[in-house]
Amino acid sequence: MSGQHFSLEQVRHKFRYSLNELIRFETHQEVVAQKSKTALILISGFIIYSLLTIIPCLTRHYYHGVVTNICLAIAFALMMVHLLIFKSHTRITILGAFEVCIILFFHFIMETNWDMGMDAFWLFILVTPFITDYVAGAFFGSIAALNGLLLSLVCFHTPMKGYLQPYGDNMTDWFSVIYIVVMLAAAVIEYELTAYQIDKKVSDEKIAVLQEERTSRLKKQLAIYESNEQTIRKYKHDIRHFNRVLAGYIQNKDYDRAESYLQEFDSMLEQVTAVSFCENTVVNELLTIYTAQCQKLGFKPRIKAMVPTHIPMEEIDLTSLVANALENAVEAQGKLPEGNRAMKVEISYDGRKLKLRTQNPYAVETQFQPNGLPISTREVQSGIGTAQIKSIAEKYGGVASFSQEDGEFVVKAVMTCI
Repeated sequence: MSGQHFSLEQVRHKFRYSLNELIRFETHQEVVAQKSKTALILISGFIIYSLLTIIPCLTRHYYHGVVTNICLAIAFALMMVHLLIFKSHTRITILGAFEVCIILFFHFIMETNWDMGMDAFWLFILVTPFITDYVAGAFFGSIAALNGLLLSLVCFHTPMKGYLQPYGDNMTDWFSVIYIVVMLAAAVIEYELTAYQIDKKVSDEKIAVLQEERTSRLKKQLAIYESNEQTIRKYKHDIRHFNRVLAGYIQNKDYDRAESYLQEFDSMLEQVTAVSFCENTVVNELLTIYTAQCQKLGFKPRIKAMVPTHIPMEEIDLTSLVANALENAVEAQGKLPEGNRAMKVEISYDGRKLKLRTQNPYAVETQFQPNGLPISTREVQSGIGTAQIKSIAEKYGGVASFSQEDGEFVVKAVMTCI
């Protein structure tokens, strides 16, 4: 059973994109532009070939071939005009394939010189699925490639066979079957190429999102640095005045006021946001940004972070894991009275496991789904953040849990990173 399960999983991974996803990909603007250029190049080559083959036909007085090649050249020229006007590589591939099929059909049944073998045409028809699939994709290309199958069925398996020059039994009996096999092979090959292109597109989009998030974080952190610098400059300028006032309290032995003054001074220094929580750049940036947001909400989070510079985890996953956990916790504090706001964050890596824990009070009781994920309390429910945390934990062979304990919402995630 495990072997069967493994095989089914392999099949699911192999054919991981649905028919709708393939169609959407083929109709994407960038793909249409690229495939249309490819189709123009191929059609141009077919036009040149059709025109060049007229010359040997004329020298041999093979006028039937001259007419066929002229018809093919005209058909390809019309395809090119249609493609330039409507820019639809899928439609022109389907229509063009069937146009060529019709021209060849009349060429076969009207051929009277049986010394002129038609096998070369049938060989060209046999490779048609690879051409149509390459230009129009596995779905639309397979529709276009049906022209060759229909042509072989009509010519070899109907009374129309009597209008053709004699062929061997292997040709008439097996061509349609061989053509179906070729169609399937071409479709599978093109599916793999398309799947690779979709994977690459998805990967590029993820990288773009990561870069955008990275840029946004850097802007936020730069704003924090600038704010800290202004605050430090202000205190550096005023430090002599603070020292004189404090010295005056001490000289007058007014220790209570001196202590109160120092506490006030300490609270002012807390306006300078800490910018070094751990060695890991990603974690440090995120903690710095969300600590600044906490301070704007009027409270200081308790943070314990021990994450080295490099850990065996993709940066995009680490970013998503930490950012989602912190964002949910900070957002929850905005719904609480200022005096009740708090947040604890613990994140550590011991060379094998990465552990994350956030703990914060909440204003609204959370309901949970059967799979353990909390039901979003936002007006527009999403639940994407917690689902992402769980997905990343499971990706690295770990677990994530969400619970309410003693009036606080707790997020725990443990995963193996070696």
